Amino acid sequence: MFSLPLFKQSIRSNWVLWSSITGVMSVLCAQFAGLEMTQSLLFTIFYGMMTVILPGIYVLVTSNKLISGQVDRGSMAYILSTPIKRTTVVFTQMVFLIGSLAAMFGIMTLVHLGINAASPITLATAMGNGELPVQGDLTSKMILEVNLSSLLVCIALAAVCFMFSGIFSSSKYSIGLSGTWVGVSILANMLAMFGRLGVKGLDNFKYMTICSFYDQNSVLNSGNEWIQKLIWPVLIAAAAFTVGTVVFKKKDLPL
Repeated sequence: MFSLPLFKQSIRSNWVLWSSITGVMSVLCAQFAGLEMTQSLLFTIFYGMMTVILPGIYVLVTSNKLISGQVDRGSMAYILSTPIKRTTVVFTQMVFLIGSLAAMFGIMTLVHLGINAASPITLATAMGNGELPVQGDLTSKMILEVNLSSLLVCIALAAVCFMFSGIFSSSKYSIGLSGTWVGVSILANMLAMFGRLGVKGLDNFKYMTICSFYDQNSVLNSGNEWIQKLIWPVLIAAAAFTVGTVVFKKKDLPL
């Protein structure tokens, strides 16, 4: 069900991009959380945009390389010529994709936890308005919850890209549809963010993006709505991974 050699190959093929995205996210997190002039933008710009845009680039490129890219290059023929089933190939690549995203967010979370422990910011500042009558500081629990929420949304984003990679044998179709999916999600999320900041008419764009299931305000207000909203990304991810697996297992490959 799981192929360690294939898993290691996926690491070798994608570690440069993963390291670059993880490093940029960690540095940006450190800057937004540690610099007084940017702390009020931490949840608006960094967690509101960067934690979708940067992982979005990673999943767009990586998900295509994991299956359809290998079919395109002919390397999938070599993989399947060994005693390895298609189900094992898909499951191994799925574990790599989810695991790499979890590691990416895990490292970034540790960076934020360390900075917040050394110099915690107030909840009012975290919400983007130091004049709000909100008591207390940003806690480690809130940071963990926000990052978990963002991670699950990114996994759902990745699952749909992975599904396209499993459905299509040609990279141009896989990356084209994946790029449209990721691009529309990110653009709609950015427009919805401006709507939340007071630009009339743009708030409705939240209904066009999967990112709307990421509810940082609920976390910062110690609510439970963010947990309920995460049911949908989990269901979307499960459905997309299942469809991609079933189609790839049954379709004819140009081997």
